[in-house]
Amino acid sequence: MIKKITIFSLCLCLLSLGSGKVFADGFVEEVLENNLEVNPYMNYISTSSCNLYKQSNDKVTIDCSIEGYKGITTKVSITANLQQYERGKWINIKTFTQSSNSHRTSLSETVSITKGYTYRVSAQVKAYSASDIETRNLISKNIKNQFLIF
Repeated sequence: MIKKITIFSLCLCLLSLGSGKVFADGFVEEVLENNLEVNPYMNYISTSSCNLYKQSNDKVTIDCSIEGYKGITTKVSITANLQQYERGKWINIKTFTQSSNSHRTSLSETVSITKGYTYRVSAQVKAYSASDIETRNLISKNIKNQFLIF
């Protein structure tokens, strides 16, 4: 009887060790390789984006957009803040807005920037349906405008 219990216990240990590790490793690799991101389902916003592109040593372009669902979303708006990183915090230096009584709109602005600072865009997009409002906050990647040293 003791021999059967010992064999049964060893079998359980081997089964639990082998399959659990393979599942965990496979899942972690998939997440890291695909860089998965969880986004909440939104009722009125279909897609939205906010990007900052460097045009030259002293200019950047802000490019934001929002698209709702045709026939459901009745109005959309974008408020984009160009921010400069200074003394440990982000400071709004310019604000741009765009709205439309439609289900989509976009905003594109080119502005001058100062050397020696890091910049980003923080935007808030809104979609309306009758009296309901849905909001999403977006932040672009940072752009460093460094001094050129020769």
